Amino acid sequence: MYKYVIIDDEKLIRQGTVKKLSELKDIASCAGEAGNGKDGIELIEEIRPDIVILDMQMPVMDGTQLLAYLAERYPDTPLIVISGYKDFDYVKHAIDAQAVDYILKPFSKDSIQKALLHAISKLESKSSLENQLISSELQRETAYYEYDLQVIRNLIIGYQKDPGNISSKKLSYINHTYNLYLITISFQKLQDSNSLSAFLEDQDLQSPILGLQHPENPQISFLLAFFPEHPSAQPLCTVLHLAETCSDWMLEQKIPGFIGISLEHQSLSELHTAYQECSTALNLQPVTCAEVSSCYQIFQKDIHPVYLSWNRQDEFLFRIETGMEEEVILLMNDLYTYYASLPALTLGDVKYHSYLLSGMCRSIMSYYFKQDISSDSTSMQNAVSSIFVLSELKKYYCNFFLNICRMLKSQNVYADNDVIEKIKIYVDRNYQKNLSMEFLSSLFYMNRSYLSHLFHHQTRTKFVDYVNSVRIQKAQNMLLHSDRKMYQISKSAGYDNVKYFFRIFKKVTGKTPAQYQSENGVSPTQTD
Repeated sequence: MYKYVIIDDEKLIRQGTVKKLSELKDIASCAGEAGNGKDGIELIEEIRPDIVILDMQMPVMDGTQLLAYLAERYPDTPLIVISGYKDFDYVKHAIDAQAVDYILKPFSKDSIQKALLHAISKLESKSSLENQLISSELQRETAYYEYDLQVIRNLIIGYQKDPGNISSKKLSYINHTYNLYLITISFQKLQDSNSLSAFLEDQDLQSPILGLQHPENPQISFLLAFFPEHPSAQPLCTVLHLAETCSDWMLEQKIPGFIGISLEHQSLSELHTAYQECSTALNLQPVTCAEVSSCYQIFQKDIHPVYLSWNRQDEFLFRIETGMEEEVILLMNDLYTYYASLPALTLGDVKYHSYLLSGMCRSIMSYYFKQDISSDSTSMQNAVSSIFVLSELKKYYCNFFLNICRMLKSQNVYADNDVIEKIKIYVDRNYQKNLSMEFLSSLFYMNRSYLSHLFHHQTRTKFVDYVNSVRIQKAQNMLLHSDRKMYQISKSAGYDNVKYFFRIFKKVTGKTPAQYQSENGVSPTQTD
């Protein structure tokens, strides 16, 4: 059993690192933690760990000083360096201190596990223990190359903004290119990206192409095409030819997917913008694509989502509000069947409509739990932005809606056994919607005629009159306590037609809205 220690001033990072390495607990365990280099030295001298995981940026004694100390006192102890900084000087310090790996934050579970296993393999090999210090030019080039690749990935995803200089000889051509294009490929299923790279290596491409894997989503691959200041062919034509080549290969291999192409850019610092353009292009894929089809789309500006009107939306929100999980799953299937029935619908349209639905659910959550959940919206947008497969999008939102459904189930929103009281609760909270007895009877699984009779018998009023009374009461409050115009109050109260709203208001109150305001000391609201 090997022992490692973690030296990092961020407690959450230390805890997260231990959690990510928990799968390797049978061969290595955390023997201690420290928040700075000074405390780290005391910890190391006390425990004598086999491996040290340390951050570069720390108070009291930072990673640079700690690396020098460890290289002198503990030259045989493998070091894994993590850092949120791209400065290559840190990498040089890590190399000089025989660090086995240098990882940029935020790092994945796979990357830290791979680094720990690498360190263990160093310990188990006498030859590696004697030669941990990278001395040969080939080893240095490998370290520089891997670092450059990691920087480029971080630039694409947006983890990093300043690219610095490319240091590896293998990628030195990037320093001498004038412009670039990013191609992002979303595979419908998990694929070995090496097969595409091997295919492209056999092609007669007119510009250098760099292939990369998305650091978090294995179904997404990147191709970066670089061009000199005076290319022999039009860069866009070359990029479109590359996209067609990839598309043809995917069709031939029966690998379904979609390709997004960015606009032209002049610097690695613009890679995240290029990725956002690719994402917009990927969102243009039609949801009715055949399972084995493959095509590409270049970024377009001013793309507006299609407005969708799903006729079971209000029922869906009601089932979530009442915690009816099985019904929510059935309605999710109905929703995606509805999506598939619209031939011109794109993945971006589905994302937009699903996001609007999630916003309505968040509003319901906010009503019952009395808390601001706007930050959840940002987290959702970030998560959905890298999903380009319809089935994965459905899975994500299905989990989201079911989680809310389960949380609301505990609230017993419609716990009253009296169905008429339940209907009154629903009307009070949804008065602005298009309410009808037919719809309410479907929500509560009752015969429409019987429910209408029961409602009238119990309340001594017709359903439509009850709805109007609730709406007018809400309108009265808005007339006295808001500065909205009359058509806005009418719409908010559930009436699309202002004249009809006036008629119902006078029928219920015996006054016009203006008279009601005047009698209560409020200046009449504008009617235009």
